[in-house]
Amino acid sequence: MFTSVFLILCGVFGVKTDVMKTVFVTEGDDVTLHAGVSVMKEDVQILWMFGRKNPDTLITEIYKLKIFIFDSHVSVMKGKLQMDSQTGSLIIRNISSVLSGLYKVQIINTTTKYRRFNLTVYARVSLPVIERSSVVSVCQTSDCQKNTAFCIDPDKSLPCEVCAVMCSADNGADVSLSWFKNNERLNQTSSPDLNISLSLSLEIKERNNTYYCVAANPVNNLTTQLNFQEQCPQHTDLVHSCNFTEAVIRLVISALVCVATVAILVYDFRS
Repeated sequence: MFTSVFLILCGVFGVKTDVMKTVFVTEGDDVTLHAGVSVMKEDVQILWMFGRKNPDTLITEIYKLKIFIFDSHVSVMKGKLQMDSQTGSLIIRNISSVLSGLYKVQIINTTTKYRRFNLTVYARVSLPVIERSSVVSVCQTSDCQKNTAFCIDPDKSLPCEVCAVMCSADNGADVSLSWFKNNERLNQTSSPDLNISLSLSLEIKERNNTYYCVAANPVNNLTTQLNFQEQCPQHTDLVHSCNFTEAVIRLVISALVCVATVAILVYDFRS
């Protein structure tokens, strides 16, 4: 360690520091932080340091092409650290969220260079689950009150139903839950309370579109598509009821027209 300290002190003829690089990774992945060295030379010393807020704890070192691992300095890193002997890059195996924080590499030769990384580890998002809440006929909704006489959507000539569904997923850091219609985002929710699950409702009035729910964080996402047959089946009893109502009304109107026509003919005949 005396040699390391000596080189650190004597190597600072010039200091170059890169801008902090932000890195997002997924829990369980293997992560490589690049030192920026193409080929290691014997007279180059590389130190990697880590800290939650200040990267001041030495975790790995390479000097005279020999690698030293100090994972005992940070207990949660035990058995997870490696260094690339050719480039001096830091490799973290099976990374976990507790390893989020600041990493700094110090490259010492005739000058001293620094590279800094702000590493955030995200858990994998859970697959969204879609459940049906209820199905309400259009005869009970404000959108189609003008059509309640027929219980028919005039644009589609089909009984109009509003299908209410609920999408749920586990919450986590920076997790959002969204509903999409085709490629259009309809709504979105998130919560800073990681002890609760996320839920998002949606009322569906049009069946000729694709609806899907997406759980996402900055590094991964999972999608569940709405299955109309399972979550929003059409009610045949409503179809029959509305068709029967429409038929009766049309029959009554036809009868009234006939009666009126006969009355007019009788009146003209008597006149």
